[in-house]
Amino acid sequence: MEPFTLRAVMAALRKPESGCPWDLKQDHQTLAKYLREEAAEVLEALAAHRPFDEAAERHLCEELGDLWLQIAFHAQLAADRGSWDIHDVEQMVVEKLVRRHPHVFGEVAVDGAEDVLTNWAAIKREERGLVEAAEPRLLEGIPATLSPMDEALEIGHRCAKVGFEWPDLEGVLDKVKEEVAELQAESDPVRVEEEFGDVLFSLMQWARKKGVDPDAALRRQMLRFKGRFQAVEDDARAAGGWEHRNLDQMEATWQAAKRKGKR
Repeated sequence: MEPFTLRAVMAALRKPESGCPWDLKQDHQTLAKYLREEAAEVLEALAAHRPFDEAAERHLCEELGDLWLQIAFHAQLAADRGSWDIHDVEQMVVEKLVRRHPHVFGEVAVDGAEDVLTNWAAIKREERGLVEAAEPRLLEGIPATLSPMDEALEIGHRCAKVGFEWPDLEGVLDKVKEEVAELQAESDPVRVEEEFGDVLFSLMQWARKKGVDPDAALRRQMLRFKGRFQAVEDDARAAGGWEHRNLDQMEATWQAAKRKGKR
């Protein structure tokens, strides 16, 4: 038997009369939540990923496959109505990548990654047929589907492109410290929330300028927290329950787990 391709499997699942009843009922809108879930699981797999670790490599590969399935599913829906298919999706992204990388596939010279991003933005404007008079405002058009963390990064990226940016990393860190001090000085609930937002936004910009992925950093921190807290919970269970452990004892176990993790 010839091995199945993903396209062939999707076509079979969506085939009238003989296909899968569940798959036949789906449309672009009903699939949206699965796309979000699979994208989130890919991000979790990336946070836990360790290069060359067999289990971690397999897990990431599997989660990317699940995400790819969602793309193939949407493409099959379009193919069913005669609009486009998975090959058109691939061709469009290939054309876009070639067009937006003239420094690789053309004669344009660039001086580092910042030049690449500047050229990319200019080419996007040309593709949309925008003229200077009709140029949208800089912070318009940010996808509403972005998480607050990703939107904060996108705002920072866009402002940096026009020079509205700290000249160095220390300047951003000073801003973070300033916002933390203002947060500590507030007591009004409304102002506390505002200042807390300022702290988070400033931290996002520090991460952007430092080259740290804040989403991945937070996900990895939560993995570390879960691992250390598991040691605290195991210790409490061994002692007969949480009521047999006070905060000092739990903190000692936590610190021991932290030291063990670092080793």
